[in-house]
Amino acid sequence: MRLALASLAALSLLSLAACDRAAPTNPSAQTQTATKIAWREGDVDDAFAEAKESGKLVLLYWGAVWCPPCNRLKARLFRDPQFIARTESFVPVYLDGDSKGAQAWGERFAIRGYPTLIVLAPDGSEITRLSTGDPAQVRAVLESVQKSRRPVKALVEQALTKPKGLKAEDWNVLAEYSWDEDEGRLAPADQLAPLLRRLSEAAPTPVLQRRFLLLSLGQLPEGAVLPADQRARAHDALTAVLASPVESRANREALTYGSDGLVALAAADAKDRVQLSALAVQAADRLYTDQSLAISDRLDATSVDISLFRATAGEAAPAPPALLNKVRDRAAWADGAAKTVFERQSVISDAADLLTDAGDKAGAERLLKAELPKSKTPYYYMPDLAKLAEARGAKVEAIDWYRKGYETAEGPATRAQWGILYVQGLLRLAPHDRAAIEAAAGKVIDELAGQPEGYHQRTRQRFDKLDKSLTDWSRANGGAQVLATLRKRIAVTCGAQTDPEARKACDGWLRAA
Repeated sequence: MRLALASLAALSLLSLAACDRAAPTNPSAQTQTATKIAWREGDVDDAFAEAKESGKLVLLYWGAVWCPPCNRLKARLFRDPQFIARTESFVPVYLDGDSKGAQAWGERFAIRGYPTLIVLAPDGSEITRLSTGDPAQVRAVLESVQKSRRPVKALVEQALTKPKGLKAEDWNVLAEYSWDEDEGRLAPADQLAPLLRRLSEAAPTPVLQRRFLLLSLGQLPEGAVLPADQRARAHDALTAVLASPVESRANREALTYGSDGLVALAAADAKDRVQLSALAVQAADRLYTDQSLAISDRLDATSVDISLFRATAGEAAPAPPALLNKVRDRAAWADGAAKTVFERQSVISDAADLLTDAGDKAGAERLLKAELPKSKTPYYYMPDLAKLAEARGAKVEAIDWYRKGYETAEGPATRAQWGILYVQGLLRLAPHDRAAIEAAAGKVIDELAGQPEGYHQRTRQRFDKLDKSLTDWSRANGGAQVLATLRKRIAVTCGAQTDPEARKACDGWLRAA
C-alpha cells in the first residue's frame, strides 16, 4: 500500500497563524512584491555560490513541463503572492528534467520523481524535502526551516529522545517531510513504519499523533494485519480524521490514495469495514466540494470511491451505475473547470485514469483524444492512448500511439523515456518483428549518444528496465543477434559519458543477457 504524504493546510492553528503573520498585510506593500519566482534555471552551481555569499538557503525545484503534479504547483503554489514573497529569502533554482546536466543533479540529490522540492544548506547538505503543494503550509514550512536550519534528520533524532525540546514549527517540518520519497535517508524502507509510529507516540498534540499514525500505516506492506491493540488505535485515529473536515483536508492525500488500505487495517470486522468506508466516502465528498483546493485535488478525491469499491468487489467487477455516473460527472466538471494550460495539464490525465478505473475506457479515450489539439505537450497523453488501445486488443493502433508519442516528444530525457515506452510496446505487441525492435532500440540509443551527461537518474532507471525487457524478450523469441547488435551500438555511446560512474553503469547495459 502506498500513501502519499498529505498536505497539512491546517496542521495547527499556531503554524497557520505564524504563516499569516509572516505575510505582508499592507495592500500597498503587497503590490510591490514580485509577481513571479526569480528561478535560477538550471545553474545549480551558481545557486550554491550565491547561497554561500548571501547565507541564504537554496530552494531546489525539480520538475518537467509535461508532469501533471508539476503543473499543479505552477497553477497554484508558484502563483501564490505570499509564496513568491517567501522565496525571496531563499536562492530558488529550477531544474527541468530535460535541461543540461539535470539528470546528474537529480541522481546526486537522490530525487525519485517529478516534482520534488528540496531545501538545502549553502554547503549542499539537505535540510528537508517537501511533499505538499498547499501554499499556506509550504510557506509555514519554509519559514520554519529558515529559523532553525536544522536538518530533518536532527529533528527526528530529537523527537525520539527529547521531544519536549522541539517547537511547534519543528513538528510541522517533520509532518511535511516527504516520507514516501525518503529512499533510506532517515531509515531503511522496512523501518519507516516503526519510526513513524514512534513519532506518533512522541508528538505533542492529538492532531499530530493521528497524522504520524496514518503515515506509519501507509508504510506497511499490502496485506499487513495489525495486532488488536494497534488496530483499535488505528480505528480511533482514522475515525477522528474522517469525522473532522479540518483533519480530512490536512490528510487528504493519505485518504485519497490510501483509504482502502487504511480501512482494511483499522476495521474490526466486515460491518465495521462498511461503516469506515462510508465515512471515508463522506470525507472525500467534502474534499470534492472544497473550493479552496486545486481542481486536481478535488477531482482526485473520487479515487476513494473507486478504491474502496475495488477492494471489496475486485478489479474485474463492473462499477455500479451510481459510481460510474459520479466519476463521469466529476471528470466532465474538471474538464470544464480547468481553464489555464497548467490546470489542464494537471487534471486531464487524472480524469482519464478515474474513468478507466471505473470501467469507462471509451470515455477516457475520448477525453484524451479531445485534449491532444489543446495541449502544448500532446505526446504526454499518447502512451495512455496506447495502453487503452492495447487493452481492447487494437495492437497496431497501440504501437502507432507509442511511436507518435516518441516521435513528437521534446527534451532529451523525455525523448529517451518515451522511446523506451515505444520499444517496450513493440516487445509486447509485435515480439516477432525483430527488425522493428532493433531499429527502435537503436534509435533510443542514438538519443542517449547526444547526452554525454545523460546516463543518470530517470534515464538510467528506464534503460535498466529496458535491459530486463529486452533480455526476457530475447530468451523467448530468439533475439540474441539483435541484442549483440545493440551492445555494439551502445558501447560507443557509453564511452562518451563524462561521469566515470555513469559510464560504468552504461557499460553494463545488456551484459547479463
